[in-house]
Amino acid sequence: MDLNFPFGTPLVGHMDSVLDLSFSKVCDSGFYLASVGRDGQGIVRRGDTGEIFRSLLGHQRAVRGVFVSENATIVATGSDDCTARIWSVSSGNELAKFRHTQKVSSLALDTGSERMLTCSQERESKICLYDVNQSREVLCVYQKKLRGVRNVIFCRDDRSFLASSYDRNIELWDILSGQSSHKISLPHHAKSVELCADGKTVTIGYGESVVFFDADTFNIHGHHKMPFKVIGASLHPQKKSFVCASLEGKILKFNYDTGEQEDRFRAHVQMGHNISGIKYSPDGEMYVSSSTDGQITFWSQTSGNQNSDEDDSIASYRFYSRDDFLDEGDGYSEQEDYD
Repeated sequence: MDLNFPFGTPLVGHMDSVLDLSFSKVCDSGFYLASVGRDGQGIVRRGDTGEIFRSLLGHQRAVRGVFVSENATIVATGSDDCTARIWSVSSGNELAKFRHTQKVSSLALDTGSERMLTCSQERESKICLYDVNQSREVLCVYQKKLRGVRNVIFCRDDRSFLASSYDRNIELWDILSGQSSHKISLPHHAKSVELCADGKTVTIGYGESVVFFDADTFNIHGHHKMPFKVIGASLHPQKKSFVCASLEGKILKFNYDTGEQEDRFRAHVQMGHNISGIKYSPDGEMYVSSSTDGQITFWSQTSGNQNSDEDDSIASYRFYSRDDFLDEGDGYSEQEDYD
């Protein structure tokens, strides 16, 4: 890791809120971080140095979803301009445009970067499957719901996908049959859903909780109660630790196996702004937070980060049965918002 700046230094680039983050895998040229924002642009950075590599310009409105291919050759973005677009990482040029009837809020590429899933947070939203290379026409529509869909991710070796919705459910869908086979009902809608590098462990941030479950068996592996409402959570690629963040800028890191707190600090967020996301790098040497002031900050995995959090409370780590998890509440009443 040879960053061009100290850990904890906010990086500028976006002119408004950063709305999503995505890392590539580690490849021959290193790894890359893509971010998108309310300013309508995407930015690709070199993950090992933090320097801007390419700007992705062409969307007409806010860009809410981003996904970098595993080999860092293409980036997919989804926007309020009702398009999903594919970009070349090497040149920054737009390669393809997929028009939608609704705003595109989240998307995902499969392992081979051959298929793309898209969804919308709008009511009566659809989850659409596209062939990235062959056609601009939708291959399949899997779902139409009264409530919006927040996140989609491929899983089970790309044979299935998970979708989290504002109806507070996370559903597993089979791509070939188009049928939903498993469902987890949450007390509050998920703010983040992430598949770990092992291809099985799913991390959910919702309410005041971080939950881990197996995408193959749907067994709950752990449930961590937090002292704040969680805006996002991310698991170390080797499952050494996990991090989560609050809107107000608190970031906590815990040992994955023991639940012991390892780090606690407050991110550098400008007055009147909030944390918008958090994600581990593919090499596990750092994690990155984004904020509504347009900044991105890299944090060290191994050395303690600046700690300005005076709250000494430590959340307890508890393991639940599946039934306990499904019935569990978070101790506050969440408004029917669309954050």
